[in-house]
Amino acid sequence: MPAGFRRLLQQAGEQTLVVRKDYFENCLVVYPATQWRDEIAGVRARLNRFDGNQQMVYRKLVSEAQEVQLDSNGRILLPKALLDKVGIKQDVLFVGMEQTIEIWNPDVAAGKGDQPFMSDREFADSLKKFMTE
Repeated sequence: MPAGFRRLLQQAGEQTLVVRKDYFENCLVVYPATQWRDEIAGVRARLNRFDGNQQMVYRKLVSEAQEVQLDSNGRILLPKALLDKVGIKQDVLFVGMEQTIEIWNPDVAAGKGDQPFMSDREFADSLKKFMTE
């Protein structure tokens, strides 16, 4: 775990993290356990327990999440099944996303294949449009 992220997690007293594949992108998302519990509670509150499809969505959401521990050296052991799911072999790219941390295969993040990140020009145009609407 990069030092900046590790320091923030340790300051918050977070040793338990939850990792799962992102809902929309081909990366992993790491949540502090308290953040994950809040997210799950919010989803659960909106779901109808008597709707089979909603139960399947909830089941998939929670069953693919795995707890990991931040060790005393600030390392986490990512489950091989999740690494395989997003094509991470060795090197990783960490991206801070406010309450979560994304873990990317650097080749995917660099745009080799589908491009998950915007160019600087696309970002500027989209931000301008978003902020002026």
